[in-house]
Amino acid sequence: MTLGMVAILFLLAPTAEAVEIIGRVMNATTGKPAGDVSVNLLALRGQMVPVRDTVTDAEGNFRFVVAANPSERFMVQVPFRGVNYNKPVMPEGEQSTVFIEVYEIGAAASAIQVESHSILLQPQRGHLRVDEFYSVRNTSSPPQTYAPDEGSFRFQLPSTIGDLQVSAQRTGGMPLRQQPQPAGDGNSLVLQFPFYPGESEVQISYVLPLSGETLDVRLPVSVAAERRHVAVPRTGVEVESAQLKEVTQEQVPQARIYSADLKPPAELALTLKINPAALEAAAGAASTGADAPDASQAAVTIVPHPTNRAQWYIVGLTLVVLLFGLYYLYSLSPAEPATDASPRQPSSA
Repeated sequence: MTLGMVAILFLLAPTAEAVEIIGRVMNATTGKPAGDVSVNLLALRGQMVPVRDTVTDAEGNFRFVVAANPSERFMVQVPFRGVNYNKPVMPEGEQSTVFIEVYEIGAAASAIQVESHSILLQPQRGHLRVDEFYSVRNTSSPPQTYAPDEGSFRFQLPSTIGDLQVSAQRTGGMPLRQQPQPAGDGNSLVLQFPFYPGESEVQISYVLPLSGETLDVRLPVSVAAERRHVAVPRTGVEVESAQLKEVTQEQVPQARIYSADLKPPAELALTLKINPAALEAAAGAASTGADAPDASQAAVTIVPHPTNRAQWYIVGLTLVVLLFGLYYLYSLSPAEPATDASPRQPSSA
C-alpha cells in the first residue's frame, strides 16, 4: 500500500472525539441514590469490550470521558447484588446522560405472574418447529428483582427434541441467550434469569420429528398462565384437539389461533394433519437454526438438528406475524371459564 493510499484512508476514517457520559444510579427498591456502586462502560464492537470503570459518589452520580467515533455504541453496566443492570448509550454530541435503576433481590414467587403463554407450531422439512413464548411480569411491591438461588423459571419439555434454543429479554431490551440447567426431575429445566420489576419474555424453541402428513403432538404444560394460545398456519394445516377452542380473529390472517384452558400439570394433546403442497405454495423464506446449547446432563434428549435445511415447506407465520401476532396473543382475554386465577409461580413445575 502506497503512502498516498494510507493518507487517503486516514482522511476518510471517522475521527474519534472526546465524549462525556454522565449518569446516576438509583436504588428503586429504597428510592435512594445508590452510592459507592461500581459502574462499567462497555463498547459494542462486535462484542462487549470493557473500556472504563468507576464508582458512584454518595448521590449515585458517575462520569466517563472516552474517545468515540460518531457511530460508536456503548453499554453502561451496574453490577448490584449479584445482578447486572444495563443501559445502552448512543452518544449524541459532546455529552450523553443515562439513568439506571437497580433493585434489591428478594421478590417473592407470588409476585411473578405469567400473563401469556403462546405456542407457535411450524411444520418444516422433516420436523415440527415449536416456539413457546412466555410473557412474565414482576409485580413486587416494593419493587425487587426475582432471582432465587434455585432458578427463576422452571419448565418442562418433551423427552426427545432437537435444536433447543432458549432466550430471555426485558421490555425494550435485546434477547439474551440462556443455558437452561437440569431441574433434577424428569424432563424439567430451569433458567437462572433475573426478572426485574415489570415485564420480561422467555422464548423456548425446539423441533420434534415429523414423518408423513399426520403428527400427534404431546406437549407438557408445567407453567401456569393467565392466557394460553396455540397458533398454526391457516393454510395447509388442520388441528384436531378436544382441548383447543378456535379464536375468531382477523388480526393475524395467516394463522389459526386457538385458546387452551389447561391447568398444570397437564399435557397438551393434539393432532396435526399437514398438506405439504398447500404449505409449499404459501411458503416464506427458509429459516436457519442456531447451534443447540450443551444439555448433555439434562434428562431431555437433545438430538442434532436436521442437516438438510433446504426449503421444502415453511409456514406462513412470517416475521410480521411473530411481531404483531404475538402482541395480539398477549392482548387476548383469558379463556372462559377460567380454571386458575391465583398468582402464577413459574419457578415450580
